[in-house]
Amino acid sequence: MYTCVVRNQNVDDRVQTGVFAPLLIVGAPRSGTTLFQRMLLADPRCAGGQESHFFATFGPVLREFDRKRAMARPHGLACYWTREETIEKLRRLWMDAFGPVLLARPHATRLVEKTPDHALWLDVAAEVLPNARVLHLVRDSRAVVASLLRAGRADWGRGWAPKSLDAAIQVWRRHVEAARASPLPAHLVRMEDLIEDPARELTAIAEFAGFGAEALCLDRTLLTSQDRSTSAFVAGGAVGAPPDEPEGFLRSANESRDGWRRELGWWDERRVWKQTSDLLETLGYSRNGLERRA
Repeated sequence: MYTCVVRNQNVDDRVQTGVFAPLLIVGAPRSGTTLFQRMLLADPRCAGGQESHFFATFGPVLREFDRKRAMARPHGLACYWTREETIEKLRRLWMDAFGPVLLARPHATRLVEKTPDHALWLDVAAEVLPNARVLHLVRDSRAVVASLLRAGRADWGRGWAPKSLDAAIQVWRRHVEAARASPLPAHLVRMEDLIEDPARELTAIAEFAGFGAEALCLDRTLLTSQDRSTSAFVAGGAVGAPPDEPEGFLRSANESRDGWRRELGWWDERRVWKQTSDLLETLGYSRNGLERRA
C-alpha cells in the first residue's frame, strides 16, 4: 500500500486504483487524441490533464538500466538498485504526478492519460502499470499525414512535426504498429467511427474500461466546436479549463475527417496509400476511405 501524500491528503483507494489502472490514449500524433480525451473527460468518472510524455521521459531509464546491466562490465544504476527497485521508483513518480489529478475531481475513478508517443513505450508502461489499459486511436493515414505536414508549417508544430511526406508517413506507421503490438489490453477506436457514432463508440469503451453497464457521458458540442475545454482537465497542479491551444491546433470534427482530401494532391495521396495500404486495409479502410462495419 502506498503511503505517499498528495496535497496534504492521504491518497484514498479511489485515487490509488484510478492512477494505477489508467486508460492510456495512444496513437499517431494528429490522429485526434486531444478530442478523444476530452470526450472521455466529459464524464465525471474520468479525469486527466495535458499530455505528460511520462514514459518517453522516464522509459529510457529502465531501458538503459537493462542495457548497462547486460554489459560485460555492468555499470550505471544497476550497481545501486535492483530492477524491481527501479520499477518501483518509476511507479512512485507516476503516483506523485497523477495522484493529484484524480484527487482534484471528487467522483473520478479512472485516470485518462493522453500522450500519443506512449505508443512507442508500452513495453515500459506494462511493467510500471500492469493494470493499465490502452485506447488506441487510429485515423486514416492520409488525414494524419496532411495534418502533420500542416503542423510542420505552424509555429506550434515546427519543432516536432515532420517536414516531408515520407517522414510523416513513417510517423503514422511507427506509432500504429507499436500500438498494435501492445503488451497491455488494448481497444481500437477509429476516429471516423468516433465522429460518426460517438454513442456507440463510448458504450464499447465503457465496457472495455470496466465502467459497467452505465455508458459514458456524451458531450456532442465537442464534435462541432473548437472550444473543447473541460472542468476535469488538470494542468500545472491547478484545476480548471485546459490552456488555450494555439490557433490551428484544434479543428472541427468535419474538418478533421475530410480536410485531407483538399490538402493532399493526387500524387501525394497515391504515395501515402501505397506505403500504408497494408495497415489501412487491416484496420478497415479502403482507397475510398473508411469501410463500414458489418
